[in-house]
Amino acid sequence: MTINKPVVAMMMAMDRNRLIGSEGQMPWHIPGELAYFKSVTMGKPIIMGRKTFESIGKPLPGRTNVVVTRNLDWSAEGVLRAHTLEQALSLAAEADQASPEPELMIIGGAALCADAMPQTQRLYLTTIDHAFDGDTWLDSFHWEDWRVVTEDVRDPATTGGLAVTYWVLEKA
Repeated sequence: MTINKPVVAMMMAMDRNRLIGSEGQMPWHIPGELAYFKSVTMGKPIIMGRKTFESIGKPLPGRTNVVVTRNLDWSAEGVLRAHTLEQALSLAAEADQASPEPELMIIGGAALCADAMPQTQRLYLTTIDHAFDGDTWLDSFHWEDWRVVTEDVRDPATTGGLAVTYWVLEKA
């Protein structure tokens, strides 16, 4: 049996200043964005930091949830715990061996994304052409490191009046 090596992918949304969060939450609500997130991640292992998991509040159904934390005593029902990014990637890969085109999804937060950015091969990036207030940025992302695979510009009438683009990028 041949085991396909999984693609390390990341899924993030950011404003024009690379802002991704405000007090542990997303600083925007965009109609359709959560449905897009679900459609891309469903059936794939998702890897997130503990604070991201706690902001969601529960494991996301239909996906293996892997939470990275330095706290050796932390646990939550319905998730796999990892103490390093490497351990998380290994747990997620084991969970996704049956997939013909395995893809491991890193979904946040900023510190985990910074650690994972060098290993990330594909990025599902939502950009919002607006400046929001917040406290967490995707500083590890640089456009010149990526090439565009697809670009899907949404009509602001369908996205709450915001100019939103869904990108699929691959490492340049």
